[in-house]
Amino acid sequence: MGYCYADYSRSTAFCCAYTVLIRIFNKVFWIMDLVDLLTEKEIYYKKSNNPSEILITCTSGEHVDKDPSLSYNLEKDMFHCWSCGFKGSKRKFLESLGVSTNITFETKQSFKIQKLKNKIQKLMELNDCSMPTEYRLWNQSIRGIDEKTVKEFQMFTTTEMGFEDYVCIPVYQFGKLKFIEGRYRFNSKNKPKYNRKPSGVNVSKIAFPLDKLEDKSKVIIVEGIFDMLNLWQHGVKNVLCVFGTQNFGEQKVKLFDDVGIRNVQIMFDGDAAGQSAASKVRNLLTKNNIASSIIKLPLGKDPGILVPDEIKTLLSNG
Repeated sequence: MGYCYADYSRSTAFCCAYTVLIRIFNKVFWIMDLVDLLTEKEIYYKKSNNPSEILITCTSGEHVDKDPSLSYNLEKDMFHCWSCGFKGSKRKFLESLGVSTNITFETKQSFKIQKLKNKIQKLMELNDCSMPTEYRLWNQSIRGIDEKTVKEFQMFTTTEMGFEDYVCIPVYQFGKLKFIEGRYRFNSKNKPKYNRKPSGVNVSKIAFPLDKLEDKSKVIIVEGIFDMLNLWQHGVKNVLCVFGTQNFGEQKVKLFDDVGIRNVQIMFDGDAAGQSAASKVRNLLTKNNIASSIIKLPLGKDPGILVPDEIKTLLSNG
């Protein structure tokens, strides 16, 4: 039911695998990388369930195509937009991008096609995080998070992937599903409170929900995902979860710098451990020329249990 966005433009291996425009002349290969071309033209694309196809925002100019509906078949070098009917060969597709060429492209041999498909399939299996095959969207409040916020973050339940009795949050960054965070629904010591799949995923470069922030110049960072959700539902739309103080290091600072974050307010738990971690994070940010300040919570408080008046007071004082 769901699909996983993929940041193909950042994968050298995938770009090589999707090299599709080939000419053979005197044993010299002329290669144009489709992915590089789409990236250069700022045209959105994603994978399909078929390793021989890539889905691209329609280039006909006849309609707004928010969810890519143009299917490009790498094996046949043909394309077809299922929304407007725009279709044709590789040459016509290039012309729709404003690329003029007189090059004749040779037909690929079957063994090369199979090798390409196998390579892509392996990359998909190794690097992708996918939504479960069957799931149901959660449509009620959970642990103090209201129904509106639950729907906005597309929480769901499923019996797959070991998520029985968990409410799950899909964690995206740069349009790609990074992992799924499950929160146990009941009060029990028999199961862990949180369940993350893939297990052992590296979160050192993830800050959620980075994709939802309209202005990234100044942000508030909190430790946990429900800390973030609580602030978000009360109108704080520039908050990021860093997934634990131990996961804030040089790589996350680099991420902040890359996306243009220039000012960080640190709102960690009010206990001694939280405040000690806040000081370390502030020093790291200062070292990397990112302005920062610490919002000190009262002892025993954490961002996940703050009420609107407390949030307003803390932010005005911070």
